[in-house]
Amino acid sequence: MAKPQHILQLSEEQRSSFVGSFDRVLSDIDGVLWTMEHNVPRAADGYAALERSGKQLTFVTNNSVRTVDQCIRRFAKIGMQVQPEQIWHPAQSIVNYLRGIKFEGLIYIIATQPFKAVLREAGFQLLDGPNEFIEESYECLAKNIFDKEPVRAVVIDVDFNLSSPKLLRAHLYLRRPECLLIGGATDRLLPVAKGVNIIGPGAFASILVEASGREGSCITLGKPGRELGNLIVEHYKIDRPSRVLMVGDMLAQDIGFGRQFGFQTLLVLSGGCTREQLLAETDPRHIPDYYADSMADVAQLLGETPKAHV
Repeated sequence: MAKPQHILQLSEEQRSSFVGSFDRVLSDIDGVLWTMEHNVPRAADGYAALERSGKQLTFVTNNSVRTVDQCIRRFAKIGMQVQPEQIWHPAQSIVNYLRGIKFEGLIYIIATQPFKAVLREAGFQLLDGPNEFIEESYECLAKNIFDKEPVRAVVIDVDFNLSSPKLLRAHLYLRRPECLLIGGATDRLLPVAKGVNIIGPGAFASILVEASGREGSCITLGKPGRELGNLIVEHYKIDRPSRVLMVGDMLAQDIGFGRQFGFQTLLVLSGGCTREQLLAETDPRHIPDYYADSMADVAQLLGETPKAHV
């Protein structure tokens, strides 16, 4: 497989061909526009240049901790006016999926309170917990994880108060073949600072997947989930996937997602992946078509001059 090309090392002819080869941009947010530490310099200029070039922008995030409204306010702080319908958030994607299959019934959920609020506001009935400290005995554990609730789906995403009893309870519901297992974010590691990763929700979700034997039937509505991609392709009526550019900072989640659906892919090195990691990657499913230091390179590619942001 050909090595990815840095967009600023393309010839003039290649640059023109690249810019004219896509109409829609699907972009990650964290690690592309900002990190936990800072905003990525001039990243907003890259998206402004794309919009001025007639590209349609859609943002696809695995970060469910930040709500859509919080995302919009953060966008505004860096000078970007983004509408709610431009953001694909794991909680809303799960709502869209459940509505699409006309799901009815009780959902056991492991997630943050804002995530749960999205599903409740959409009319779904939720069950969670145990949320309190339990005595360290099997008798007390049994009282908290065994019940006869008619749970028809288990949803798991980020939960800062995740506990062993929650996973055990979820696993017991999944003994029923008809009970769905639905996951949001898949990230096994989350970059929180330069050179510092913490365990992500994907690692915990994989425990449920493996313990319940759902390796081939877990429904994933975060990148690189096929169910998420199907929703996006159907929503935007994408019939020429090669005319879509997927932008992100993670090889497995973002580039893997784009490649799975036949999109062109652009990796930016402003977040969770270094140039060394990119060059060391051997899985063709995770190797991008192009890469850039950051979205500022896209602004430069399109001939935009730097602008100051407050």
